[in-house]
Amino acid sequence: MIRLENLSKSFPDGDLFNNVNVTIKRGMRIGLVGPNGSGKTTLLRIMLRKEPPDSGNVQVDKSTTIGYLAQDIVAGTGRTILEEVLVAYPEVRELEGQILALSEAISKDHDNMELVNKLGDVQHRFEALGGWNLEDKAKKILSGLGFSDEKFTEPMDVFSGGWRMRVALASILLQEPDILFLDEPTNHLDLEATIWLESFLSKWKGGIVMISHDRAFLDRSINNILEIDLKKVTLYHGNYTKYTEEKVLRMEQHRNAYRNQQKQIKDTERFIERFRSKNTKATQVQSRVKMLDKMDKVEAPTEQNHAMNFRLPQPSRPPQNMASCRNVTKHYGKIEVFNNLDMVVERGQKIGLVGHNGAGKSTLLKILASVEPVTSGAVRIGNSVSCAYYAQHQLEILNPNETVFNSVQSVSPEWSETQIRTYLGSFLFTGDEIEKYIKVLSGGEKARVALARMLVKPAHLLLLDEPTNHLDMVSRNVVERALAQFTGALVCISHDRHFLNNVTNFTCEVGDGGIRLFEGNYEYYEWKKQEEKSAESPKQKIKSESKVKANYKERKKIQNRLTWIEKRFKLIEKEIKTERAITKNPDYADDYEKLNQALQNMNILELEYLELMEEQEILHSKHLLT
Repeated sequence: MIRLENLSKSFPDGDLFNNVNVTIKRGMRIGLVGPNGSGKTTLLRIMLRKEPPDSGNVQVDKSTTIGYLAQDIVAGTGRTILEEVLVAYPEVRELEGQILALSEAISKDHDNMELVNKLGDVQHRFEALGGWNLEDKAKKILSGLGFSDEKFTEPMDVFSGGWRMRVALASILLQEPDILFLDEPTNHLDLEATIWLESFLSKWKGGIVMISHDRAFLDRSINNILEIDLKKVTLYHGNYTKYTEEKVLRMEQHRNAYRNQQKQIKDTERFIERFRSKNTKATQVQSRVKMLDKMDKVEAPTEQNHAMNFRLPQPSRPPQNMASCRNVTKHYGKIEVFNNLDMVVERGQKIGLVGHNGAGKSTLLKILASVEPVTSGAVRIGNSVSCAYYAQHQLEILNPNETVFNSVQSVSPEWSETQIRTYLGSFLFTGDEIEKYIKVLSGGEKARVALARMLVKPAHLLLLDEPTNHLDMVSRNVVERALAQFTGALVCISHDRHFLNNVTNFTCEVGDGGIRLFEGNYEYYEWKKQEEKSAESPKQKIKSESKVKANYKERKKIQNRLTWIEKRFKLIEKEIKTERAITKNPDYADDYEKLNQALQNMNILELEYLELMEEQEILHSKHLLT
């Protein structure tokens, strides 16, 4: 569908990437990853032809349809959200109006065959465009993204920017383009909507190119990784976890190549310096000088986890009961959020709040932070317990005219410059970056500054609302590590399951006017809920056992096929390597037929690989169900 040929792009401060050659085919669901500032969004925009490359070109098949969700906040309109989603189908809406008008006209003139025939034609065209079920599909997508039925008829301009982004996403998904381009699609979604979207995308038959920093989301919704690093773009087959495993091996190979080349350069420079003035060695010296000039330099490896092993300031030992809600009731007008809620946050607890959209997670966090009053009941913070609250608006209250250094210094006046620099280094601000003004920072950089400011003072209880939003993979690692080491207590909301699994030790399900506490992280919570769901009566167990026996042969058949596919993958990779070697062999440079045959063989093998990957996913899902 899309081919990138010899693509290169640079900015005034250096190259982003060079000689990119990638083909995106139908069925490839690609996660675009790389360090902050490596050029992910730039490459995405080049693919969309919204930004030109410095060299090379982008080939898009003429029949390919594209859907694009950018990070920009979508403007509001007077249309309802359902109308906004359906506006991409103007002909369907027009035909619907014609059907209503013709039906009304026929009801007044039953014998007018011209009207009847015209209505038949219009209905046929309406049916061909999927008009009869288009609205139902739109409602299902909106429901999956967190909209309740009563919201469908509300005007779009009454919703916040985040909810408008969901409407824009619903409109794109409804159109079912050949390829989706998504830039951080989960940033404005809660956990429930994120899980729905990953399930939706995992079954997507078209192509996807997506930037996301949610590891669990990438693992479950994509089947390829396109990485930008060291000014190169590399395609990896498999999900994010498989990519990280391969990346470790490749990075080790790269480090070795870099070390070997650096040794070769130093040895060569030493030879040149030693024999430069000797006439008898002039030829050898010039040869080595030319060799250095022509050498294809290996980029210095980047260490993605280069944050220091910095330990956050830790609070003093607090009392056992750090915060509590007793018989708390919370109403917003006629809407009841909590009814006689009881909750205690104890020392050492790191609680993740989960629940459907509108269940009251953010409200509970605000109540604990004393920024939202209760309708009735009591909220108490333990004696000498200090609290720190992080919400999305924290980014807005940063002083835009302060530097990163000054922003942290203003909340830590007793710290030396070295201490502040070391502290900021742990949040990935190094060198001249600490002199950047807040107003020029990206959303992720501002989030890091806001978190750094909050964590300067050793609060006993941290209350965090989506602390990893807008952060890239490396920044999330830093925050995860810091909070995992934190000796105080915390209550947080996050749609990043990797974060919840690595940081929390309790999960609090919010809903139905109250809460339910699970003694484990999100993975434990999922397992426990599944166990409860599958709890069976004795009769059901007997039926299940019969079903297990009946499915044994089917499972065996699937397992054998999966084993064969894995073996075939290895053979295909070997065969592709052989054909690629032919295309790069200078002996065949003028043998057009041989080169063309090798390229055709590679295309056939790659297509077989993709088809087998699709079959593998289907078989894995069947294997889990049988």
